[in-house]
Amino acid sequence: MLEKRGVSPVIATVLLLLLTLVIVSILAIFVIPFVQRNLQGGGDCFDVLGDLKFDDSNYNCNCVNESNADIKGTGFSVRIDSEDIAGFKVSLFKQGSADQFDIKNGTQLANIRMLGWQFNGLLEIPVKGGIRTYVANGTYERIEINPILKSGKLCDERQRTNVLECVDPIVINGVCGY
Repeated sequence: MLEKRGVSPVIATVLLLLLTLVIVSILAIFVIPFVQRNLQGGGDCFDVLGDLKFDDSNYNCNCVNESNADIKGTGFSVRIDSEDIAGFKVSLFKQGSADQFDIKNGTQLANIRMLGWQFNGLLEIPVKGGIRTYVANGTYERIEINPILKSGKLCDERQRTNVLECVDPIVINGVCGY
């Protein structure tokens, strides 16, 4: 007759405790560095919360040349209240699609210019407490901006504005509104 023997409850408990400790140790080796890497610099975006915004101005609108419908422009004025912001990503929305551009000092774009300047000119961002007005080629329904920090990090925080038609569009030398 065979004698059946099992593991005693004390040994089973010790083995379960050891197994738990090994699993926790393995997780700690991978999880703690992962969390530290991802949280590092997370407060940077919190520090600039609300420091990039649209400024209320008469230029925040769509302009269409009544005599030449091909001449269109969308103006938007941006205010920066932090020296930690090195630029911003602008997203221009129309009919379910979006055009996105990074705007920093020295950026040169064919589709966005500063007020009073030509397309393909070098762009500048406002200094702390300053405002700059930009003009996008074409008309758009909505604009969103996200801060880009000096570290190069793009923050998730975004400001949005819906674009209305200009009340009194100005057309100077065939350039709409601005």
